[in-house]
Amino acid sequence: MHTDNPGLLAPTEATLLMFATDMDPETRKLVHVTYGSQGGGKRRIISIGTDASHTDAVVAADQPWADSPGLKGVTSPLMAIPVPGRDLVDGGSEHYLFWHDEGTKQLKYRTVRTVHAAPYTITPVTDDRAVSAHWESLKDVVWPVTSMPVPGRQGVGGQNESYLFHYDTEGRLWYSTISIGDDADHPDALVAGARPVADWWQASLKGIGQLMEIHPVPGRQNAGGASEFYVFHQDGRAGTARKLMYRRIAVATDAEHADTLVTEDRPVADWWSASLKGVA
Repeated sequence: MHTDNPGLLAPTEATLLMFATDMDPETRKLVHVTYGSQGGGKRRIISIGTDASHTDAVVAADQPWADSPGLKGVTSPLMAIPVPGRDLVDGGSEHYLFWHDEGTKQLKYRTVRTVHAAPYTITPVTDDRAVSAHWESLKDVVWPVTSMPVPGRQGVGGQNESYLFHYDTEGRLWYSTISIGDDADHPDALVAGARPVADWWQASLKGIGQLMEIHPVPGRQNAGGASEFYVFHQDGRAGTARKLMYRRIAVATDAEHADTLVTEDRPVADWWSASLKGVA
């Protein structure tokens, strides 16, 4: 996803990144959200209930993302992946935060820690590193946009698998399957190479606009043989204004991991008005 490609949003135009800060299934799921244009991005904490309606609310109001120590210097955040074994540890969770350095034009990452209680401080655990030098599984990835845990493939044989969604320089959306080890070094590996999303996700992602984020539906993980996810995307077909939309999809936990569409696209402004108001 580059600024010289008119088919995709430039990083200076939009960003949306969501990652869990509290996975307590008995109460609510707190979610850290960063959004906005490069240089003017914000962060907030929202909650999504585990009830049938998945009631959403704002927990902590907007703050500039640059004000958070763990986000300082990040010009274009792209995605976050949980660090295996580092969630719900000593009142916080760790994530790998991937971002695009607008100055050097490099893909970088750092490890950050989010505290689960107010003021939900995000602090750096490691300095920035070049993705190309430290992630074998991402060495051919141009522009990662989001990841999805592969249902039924977490903590199996000491590995945690994720689908990694990424764009090429022509604006085509691909996905790969990667794994991250449970041990202290968290080695990564490429499980399955890049495949076109249009060919392999026809049941659930057909007609998707520019993919922005995929996030687990609380209380719907490994439920009834499948896990459900919210898929956020920018719908900006020719002649129409860009609009943030979402749909719900399901992926089976069996070996085939068949995908299905649970609910069709809905405007985020209408259905997430309590928690994502102003996010576009």
